[in-house]
Amino acid sequence: MYITQNKKHAFAAILFALSFIFIPVSGLYAANDEEVLDSWTGIVKKMEVHLNNAYDLYTQGKSKEAYDEVNVAYFRFYESKGMEKITMGYLSGARKTTVENAFYEYRRNVYSDKDNEMVKAHKDKLIAMLYHDAAELDGTLDESGSETANTAQSAVVATFISCFVLVLREGLEAILVIAAIIAYLVKTGKKKYIMSVYVGALGGILVSILLAFLFGAVAGAQSGIAQEVFEGIGMFVAVIVLFYVSNWMLSKSETEAWERYIHKKVEASVSTGNKWVLIFAAFIAVAREGAELILFFQGVPIHGTSGRNAMILAIVLSAVVLIAVFLVFRFLTVRLPLKPFFLVTSILMYAMCFSFTGKGVSELQAAGVVNKTVIPWMGFEMDFLGIYATYESLIPQIIVLAVIITMSVVYAKKNKQQRAQIEAEKAKIEQK
Repeated sequence: MYITQNKKHAFAAILFALSFIFIPVSGLYAANDEEVLDSWTGIVKKMEVHLNNAYDLYTQGKSKEAYDEVNVAYFRFYESKGMEKITMGYLSGARKTTVENAFYEYRRNVYSDKDNEMVKAHKDKLIAMLYHDAAELDGTLDESGSETANTAQSAVVATFISCFVLVLREGLEAILVIAAIIAYLVKTGKKKYIMSVYVGALGGILVSILLAFLFGAVAGAQSGIAQEVFEGIGMFVAVIVLFYVSNWMLSKSETEAWERYIHKKVEASVSTGNKWVLIFAAFIAVAREGAELILFFQGVPIHGTSGRNAMILAIVLSAVVLIAVFLVFRFLTVRLPLKPFFLVTSILMYAMCFSFTGKGVSELQAAGVVNKTVIPWMGFEMDFLGIYATYESLIPQIIVLAVIITMSVVYAKKNKQQRAQIEAEKAKIEQK
């Protein structure tokens, strides 16, 4: 029976890992040919129309309409067509942030009482940045930065690298959450709930496809805002669950404390409420990342047959890496001794809490729900840790970091006291 259960869990793990590949593939083949343009420059031309319209409306005193036009340029084209993601993956995260800040400033300027010439200068600078990035992504820039004839090979290479990095980045976030939850269940002797977590994750894949088609069908700024809000909330849900699990693991990092816990709770099980929280966390982790991936592949320009082949190759290779990471984390880490397992896993989860806090705020900033105040003296960002040069995202992260440090110190003291108590009890037994 034990072997059969292990085989069942192994099969479910492989099925989940393999099914993740259908997320980007479904986006690639569900794309509307009428909406997919053949170059990034073509996408920027579409954005330019809306950005110019925004300025014209602003000069006519129609600030609200101008604000909406900037939102259309950003959400319907820069984000939904994948330029935001590919800029981050192929150029740099810093460049993506620079462009997004320029969008934010222009959007704020047309909604306030600013000098027309200043607003126009800001618009022209934003458009120039977009055209420069598009030319680099299309492979039409030489080493000096001057535009040249289209180099198809450069565009295909850019497509491959950006797609590979994007799938790997988004997939790792979801897969590490799932793997950490399952490792937690294995170590607590609650293997009977593992299949439920896989079902929640597979449900997230299906819902991500539905959400992507829903967001894609409702073209325009409102669907983009809804997507950003959904992703931001999903980040915060993950933070809560991961923080809870990491605290629990840190409190049991001492082997003796764990053994005592087992003896006291041997008949206990995860409550129904906690079980559903873990399943929901798995569901949200996959649904949020999945919808984002599908929307990217629905809108990204395809540079002919070679471009499509580059995308497919990037998806397959990144999926292989993700599957390997998931299976290693799922089946090998649980074999580690208890203390290093709990310490390493809790540190990983704390790091994800820190990262997701910054990214969650960033998503809400993109949706216009949270303000964005740039920190001028900071001068750097670390996207993989969710560190961005804005006060609104950095302050919550500092608070989370302070809580993490505090909890780590508290649990270190508790574990030390438990260890001393157990040693004292052992000494008494030996004296008898």
